[in-house]
Amino acid sequence: MSRPELPDIVYKYTNEKAARLIIANRSLRIGRPTEMNDPFDVYLDDLFEDDPRDLLNAASERLVDMLSRDPAEYAKRTGTPLEQAIVNSAAINAGTVAQRDQFLALITSPIVEALYPQLKAVRQELEIQRTAIVAQFRNSGIFCATRNKINLLMWSHYADAHRGVVFGFRPDAARDSFLCLLEPVTYSDVRPSFYKPFDPLVGELPAPTPEAMRAFTRSLTAVKSKEWAYEEELRIVIPSYVPEGQSEVFMPYYATELAELYLGCRVSEGDRDEIVAAARALNKDVAIFQARTTPGAYALSFEPLT
Repeated sequence: MSRPELPDIVYKYTNEKAARLIIANRSLRIGRPTEMNDPFDVYLDDLFEDDPRDLLNAASERLVDMLSRDPAEYAKRTGTPLEQAIVNSAAINAGTVAQRDQFLALITSPIVEALYPQLKAVRQELEIQRTAIVAQFRNSGIFCATRNKINLLMWSHYADAHRGVVFGFRPDAARDSFLCLLEPVTYSDVRPSFYKPFDPLVGELPAPTPEAMRAFTRSLTAVKSKEWAYEEELRIVIPSYVPEGQSEVFMPYYATELAELYLGCRVSEGDRDEIVAAARALNKDVAIFQARTTPGAYALSFEPLT
């Protein structure tokens, strides 16, 4: 599978204090999902609130509906002899609500797994996959960047109300930089669902293949609400990376990857001079810009500092 193309330079918004550490330590912070500002970000708990047995019971209710409407399809799906399915269908359609409920109680009991062995296999596979996903992301680490260096909201939210900076990093593919692993976030009105791809009543029963699980785990880590689309986010998620008891770890970058530095329009003169000196000491070729408010417009302009 081909990876989405990265922009030549990726941007990281941060406050003045963190900016000093990023330069001094030549490293970038990799945090846990629980440290993110979006409570839905890589949030697994409510995706697994439903027990697979309950979901299969709900599927069984649809089986009863199928039996009453189309006994031939019911027979095909469950392996029940067609003659028996026709008799049961007639009984359900002619019976009372209480009799229908009795039949539903039967079909949602463990007997249903004998009638439809694939349900048991799916339930067991879902349990395995669910356990693996939760374990995988419990200690995951996330690094976030963006394509956009001029967004006013992000300057306000992530760069201390324009008193911070934006770093521009040029990922070094030749030296296998971890920044080359960045992938774009996609934005959706619908949260990912663990169980929907494995609904046994939607067409043929699909197998939970490794490819399907990789696509699902990516949907957990790289899909956010459309309300965040203005961020144009890029991110790296490293499963099982942050040790227990820690909220973060730090990953080194190459000095030459620090290609650009943008100073907020409200940065103090003292902070500006110290950060500029430190950045040039790290990489003498870094391009440095001072943000200014643009007269007559809600926009920033950037003045090169020589």
